Amino acid sequence: MNLEFVFEYPVWYFIFCIALGLLFSWLLYRKLNSFKDAKSWLVKVLFAIRFVGITLISFLLLSPLLKYIQREVDKPIIVLIQDNSESILQKNTGKFVQKDYSERLKQLVKKLEENYQVDQYSFSDKISDSINLSFNGKQTDISNALTEINNSYLNRNVGAIILASDGIINKGANPIYIKNILKAPIYTIALGDTTIQRDLLIHKVNQNQIAYLNNTFPIEVLVDAKKLQGKFSELIISQNGKNIASQNITIENNNWTKSFQFQIKAEKVGIQKYSIYLKTINGEFTLLNNQRDIYIDVIDSRQKVLLLSASPHPDLAAIKLAIQSNDNYEVNSFLVDNFDGNLKDYSLVFLHQIPSKNGNNSKLFADLENFKLPLFFIVGEQTSLGNLNTLQNIVQLTAPRGNTNNVTPFFNEGFSLYTISDELKKSWQNIESLNAPFCNYKVLPGANIFLKQKIGSVNTDYPLLAFNGNEERKMGVLLAEGIWKWRLQDYSVNANHNLFNEFVFKLIQYLSVRTEKKNLSVITRKSFFENEAISFEAEVYNASFELVNTPDVFITVTDSAQKKYQFTFSKTQNAYKLDAGIFPSGYYSYEAKTSLSGKVYLDKGSFLIKPVVEEITNTIANHLLLKDISNRNNGVMVLPNSMMSLSEMIGKREDVKSISHSEISLNEMINLKWIFFLILSLLSIEWFLRKRNGSY
Repeated sequence: MNLEFVFEYPVWYFIFCIALGLLFSWLLYRKLNSFKDAKSWLVKVLFAIRFVGITLISFLLLSPLLKYIQREVDKPIIVLIQDNSESILQKNTGKFVQKDYSERLKQLVKKLEENYQVDQYSFSDKISDSINLSFNGKQTDISNALTEINNSYLNRNVGAIILASDGIINKGANPIYIKNILKAPIYTIALGDTTIQRDLLIHKVNQNQIAYLNNTFPIEVLVDAKKLQGKFSELIISQNGKNIASQNITIENNNWTKSFQFQIKAEKVGIQKYSIYLKTINGEFTLLNNQRDIYIDVIDSRQKVLLLSASPHPDLAAIKLAIQSNDNYEVNSFLVDNFDGNLKDYSLVFLHQIPSKNGNNSKLFADLENFKLPLFFIVGEQTSLGNLNTLQNIVQLTAPRGNTNNVTPFFNEGFSLYTISDELKKSWQNIESLNAPFCNYKVLPGANIFLKQKIGSVNTDYPLLAFNGNEERKMGVLLAEGIWKWRLQDYSVNANHNLFNEFVFKLIQYLSVRTEKKNLSVITRKSFFENEAISFEAEVYNASFELVNTPDVFITVTDSAQKKYQFTFSKTQNAYKLDAGIFPSGYYSYEAKTSLSGKVYLDKGSFLIKPVVEEITNTIANHLLLKDISNRNNGVMVLPNSMMSLSEMIGKREDVKSISHSEISLNEMINLKWIFFLILSLLSIEWFLRKRNGSY
């Protein structure tokens, strides 16, 4: 580090500082009678102290600066990314990977660290910032790992990336199309075995997530066989240890694939487990992929949703497509004048721009009131706002101007009727605008605002989406039209409609489910995958059914072997939340408990954890993919036996070199504390010596 002085005034001004110090000291000590009897050296010391003190003070008045120049040398960074998925541990390579490869990897890292900074990561479906050689990842997503490295090391001196994998991908995009923003060469270590082994396996099972009691549902099983021409097997489906369907298999060639169709009858309500397995053939490479368990939720009936509209509108198509993507619901759409069905058949009615300005729907609303059906109003230009005010108890719209505002949503953090994902909240930050009526809004007591209106850049208190929270007859109102644009934007940004579907499902679930009032209510999904964390939410109500979160809430999760896992919920603003972590696949039940005002309240339920089987379905390494990644990114693919050569290859590259950079900082000397204490010390010493010798 270099240190320099920088002056705002010419350097020769320092002569005046010295002169000023000499002048002050001479005037003070030239005829000082108090020190006639003191030793001659004491006067000289006092003169020198006063001279230095005054000179320093006057020097600081020139506003001098200290210039720090700090030079640093950044070694090139070698990023090592290790595949930690299950497919790495194949039958004929597992021992090598767990022992020999682990030692060679440590030696390679040690060799590279002599000249480079080595940052180590491991990945499967997600990436972590440390090397993990447990090889228990359930999926492989190379594209995500490379993307995360690109984002994390942008504008850093990355010399090279080393990717160690078997090239088997079963999640995410094809990694050869991931743009290498860092422009660093990518070297690959090709693990696994490309040899095709004798194997019979269940490649894929297609089935519905739900079925209806006493109905039949289809199961399609795709079976693969390698190098087993002329062999025989049997494909069997069983439930509770009893075989319920089977088909004989004759393998016709060495690279054989065939689809088998089954029709199974749903005979019991609830989540049902079905085991699908292939009878083994001698000499198979592995038996892990001969069996697959599936779970199907058998329910009594499907909920029906009715869409009624004053006229055709793209909002209706967007809502209908969202509802149709969920097998739990059936949806019918009609123009209000054409509807002649039975309202008793429906669990929820959407009313798009109804009541309308041009229609008389008094009979419809009388029937809706008679059946106490939940309603969801969508307000548009054709809506009769006066009639709307009389049909719902959420918001009153007055003094309409006949115009509309372009509004975007923002989430009301105080909303507690149900929860949504952080991804959905984030999506509303850059969402397409809707058309809301330009009028006065008055929110009625008991209403719960889910979304508020943002007009331009101003967050207002005007409601955009709100509910009445009435458990006996729920209602909701969307005070704008145009949500079809949200569905299109969701696909444009995320290449799917998941966030829009979540938005629609959440409000349907809240409005259509007539919940029994419970003092303790636990909310969780019906199913998870085994690589997902299990989460719960809970709500506690007092005797007046007011939401509280003072008591502790405990939950016990029990697996099929009756092993119990106990947890305590964390308290949020007005509810409870629990992240229980990752569990093995299987069927689980839970019982939550809390105590309030001397009473104990319980809530029970169940959920399913589905296995992730991609890593045992395909175990043939894809070295061509790894070679393609290296070739496209100015690198080389090597086998584990020659992985130590990577250090030499990288060392020969002229573009992998250290970068030196300087950091310059300026600091006013008057801000340096040590100078202040130096001057204070000098003046204090002078005062002490003068006082001790009779002066002052």
